[in-house]
Amino acid sequence: MTQLQKEIQDQVRLPAKVALDVVLQGIKIRLGRSLVTIMGVVLGIAFLMSILAGQLAKEGVSHESDLRAEVGRMMNFLTAEAGPLNERVVGVVQVGPLSEAENRFVKAILAQRPKVQWATVGGNAKIPAELAGAVQAVAVDQVGKEATAVVVAGDGPAPAVDWTAILANARQKVVGLARGTAAPTSAPAAEMESNSSTSSSASASSDAPAYTTVNLSRQPRPEETAAALKEATKNRFRSTWIITIALAVTVIGITNSMLMSVTERFREIGTMKCLGALSSFIRQIFLIESSLVGLVGGVAGTIFGTLFALAIYGFTYGFLLVLGSINWGLLGASAVGSVVVALVLSVIAAIYPARFASRMVPAMALRTNI
Repeated sequence: MTQLQKEIQDQVRLPAKVALDVVLQGIKIRLGRSLVTIMGVVLGIAFLMSILAGQLAKEGVSHESDLRAEVGRMMNFLTAEAGPLNERVVGVVQVGPLSEAENRFVKAILAQRPKVQWATVGGNAKIPAELAGAVQAVAVDQVGKEATAVVVAGDGPAPAVDWTAILANARQKVVGLARGTAAPTSAPAAEMESNSSTSSSASASSDAPAYTTVNLSRQPRPEETAAALKEATKNRFRSTWIITIALAVTVIGITNSMLMSVTERFREIGTMKCLGALSSFIRQIFLIESSLVGLVGGVAGTIFGTLFALAIYGFTYGFLLVLGSINWGLLGASAVGSVVVALVLSVIAAIYPARFASRMVPAMALRTNI
């Protein structure tokens, strides 16, 4: 009995390099199945990484996104009241330096190819250099001539001028407030109350033509903000659920592939055991194979998912903006985390097939005809 124990203890333990060579040889022989398994990991990790990279890109371009949303709202409010601006006349009264949103708003108006009549009021008001060639400078009393709408923009209150006279020859008597300043008043002050959904009419006298003011920079109402937060929470939950399902399918795919690999290698496993391979060596083979699958699939999936997310946001907001605003440290950490997740899930998926293979009786394995 002592001699038998000594012989068992003296069994040769093959190094990990031998197990790695066996794994690489097996991957070459079953290359098609290995590629299918790797693609399962690639798709699962690519989906995970695209979500993570997309969130980082979205945070990076949040300022740009907010600006575009604000300009879009301003254009919607103006066109809802004044109608299409194509080939029409639009007046702009600048009362101070333009904000970035106002500058883009004016450019959005110019994109519809109207004739823009621009008047400046106050010492701080100056036509932006990039707009000087696209607008016609006029006196403030001429800004409303044939105009579909007159927009008051700039850092300052609406000028207390005779708006009734200014808008007397306008096509439509609409005054849009780009910065939510106080409603403009005519020479005899008229009380006006304006917002995005309701407009107020003011006149200098009972027989003077009325004009309508529209607040173009209305902030979302509390119920709208609450609805947006609720929708964001639902989207996060939905994304988490989809990611979980994708990773679970990846694990199942790897497990199924490993079990099929065990089934195909019954005689090979039995032969190695008959030649003295320990059960730990058999387990090592399958765990190394799953680790390679996870590593290769994780790296490829991380690269593909990152490039996909950056391309989507790059085409939407511009690649320079996206690449310059994204947090590369968090992106790198997310990439490393995704590769680790792929590696861990692959090893977990291979534990049962590896144990199943290591517990096989050599005689039973050799009798298999698969």
